[in-house]
This record gives sequence, C-alpha cells and structure tokens, in this order.
Amino acid sequence: MSDLAPGHSPSTDNGTIPQSSPATGLPSPAPSLSPGAPAEGGACPPPLQWQEVLQEVTAGAIHWTVDVPGSQLTGLTLGEGPPLIFLNSLGEPRELSFLLAWLLRDQFRCVLFDWRGVKTPQSGPVTLDRLVSDLFEIADHWPGEPNRLLASGLGGLVGLRALHDRPRQFTQLTLVAGYAHRQLTRTERGLARLGRWLPGPVRRLPGWQGMQRHSHRRFFPPFDETRFEFYLDRTGRMPIAPLCELAGLIATTNLTPLLPKIANPVLLVQTEGQPDSLRQASAELARGLPSVTVEELHNTGLVPGLTHPHRIAKLIRAAAGG
Repeated sequence: MSDLAPGHSPSTDNGTIPQSSPATGLPSPAPSLSPGAPAEGGACPPPLQWQEVLQEVTAGAIHWTVDVPGSQLTGLTLGEGPPLIFLNSLGEPRELSFLLAWLLRDQFRCVLFDWRGVKTPQSGPVTLDRLVSDLFEIADHWPGEPNRLLASGLGGLVGLRALHDRPRQFTQLTLVAGYAHRQLTRTERGLARLGRWLPGPVRRLPGWQGMQRHSHRRFFPPFDETRFEFYLDRTGRMPIAPLCELAGLIATTNLTPLLPKIANPVLLVQTEGQPDSLRQASAELARGLPSVTVEELHNTGLVPGLTHPHRIAKLIRAAAGG
C-alpha cells in the first residue's frame, strides 16, 4: 500500500508553527549536497547522500506540532521563500521528501508533515474535509502569502480541493501521478475495510516487502544500494490501521465534478512505473482541468523525490518561474 528521523532538535510544542524557518541555521553542505548542480541538460548532478541529508534536515529544520480536532499534526519547516507545502501519498512518511526539500530550501520555505493519525492518535473518522481543514490550519500560519503545493496520491485529492476552495491562498499545484478519482482493486478494497483493525506496521503484512521490491526497486539509483533500504525501512514502519482508513477515504472520493472550476495552474507529472489504472486516472484528471501542463519523467518510478530529486526539483522551479 504505497500510494521522525531520530534526532533531538528543538521543537515547537505550543500548537503553532514558527513564522520563519531560516536556512542559515543549517551547516554548510558538503559538495555532494549542493543544491545548485544542474539537473538535466548539462553535467550530471552529484549524487545526494541520503544519510547526510537526513542528519542536516533533522538538525537544521524547525520542528513543530499543531493540535487539530481529534488529532495532532507533526511536521517541520526548512528553507526561505514562499511556502511550498508537501502533501504525502498514502503510506509515505515525510522523511521520503527530505532530499527534495533540501534541494529546494533556497527557493522555498518547504513545509512537510504527516497525515493525522499516522504518527499520532486519531479520534473519530478521517474525512477529506478534515484533511483539507488540516492543510488550511497549517497554511494560515503565513497569512497573505500565496502557498504552492507539491502532492502525490492521497495528497493530490487534498491539494485539488484546496485549489478549488481557496484559489487565492493556494496558487499552484504540482501533482505527481495524481488522480481525481481512483478505483481500488478488490484486494485493496478488502484491505481498506478489514485492515483498520490490524495492529502493527505494514511490514508485517504478508508479501508487502516483495510487492515494494517489484514496484519500486528498479527505479532507485544503482550506485546507492542503501537508498532503497531506507525507503523500505521508513515505509515499513507506517501503521496498518490508519493507512487502511485513509485508503478507504480514497475509495469513496470523486473530485471529477470540481475539476472544471479549478482555474489555478496545475503541473501534472507522469512517471514511469505508474500502473495502467493510475495512468488512466491521471489522463482523466488532465482532461478535466482548465489550466494543466503535463510533464513525463522517465525512469523515476512513483517516488521521484527520493529516486531522482534533482529532476523533480527542476520541474518545480520551472513551474514557479525560477
């Protein structure tokens, strides 16, 4: 079902997000972490060492918590500039976006968080309205500033609703392998229905690791065997029950009628590795949006922010006009 790093950095626990997240608090990056290297069309960018980035982001970002009705949100803010809010896919913790946030920290204030109930208890049912309200709660900490969104999977549903409901606050959405409506398979529907009562992390599910290797392994850099192991470790820790509840939300959501009313620009990124059903759903989404640009990324898989972060960073900068 693939739709904090250990550390002792100071956190803000008073229910508010800091008004700024200065990048100057970060140690000077090593050459392998340079954000200014060309992504394509020039010299090959230096590889990102995820272990170093993880340490730098954990130490240098501002960590925060926000109390919301029925749960608590936990996240971090990294960088300077206009807010860029990351909206995760199902089953993908915020740590998977650290490489991408590191590359973008000089152009954007990157805001990363985990869905309600995933890392903190959740009372009451999870609905799309609640997830969108959570996004509004976070974005309202920068009043008057237009927010850009980077989303995939489940996060795309939240992002599309946000663009529809608050077009002045959320000015642009980059959507990786997105959809407005997705039909789950019979197995996925069964797991979404029954799995919400299963204890433990998803790595306990029979066949989970084999499915991840089959779907994602070939897209990870061959020169860094540990990056895929990092992916398995962090996704494998995710709890079964809340993820299955969120999967049920996906199964019952259809935003297709809203698409013609979303006038703000959407960058829809298609990636190699999408199953046919997801590619068809993305194509339907592209047909329904009035202002959409479609880009194709080859050899990246469904988590390009982890497998090829320089390439997706280049698209995000271009969409922002930078």
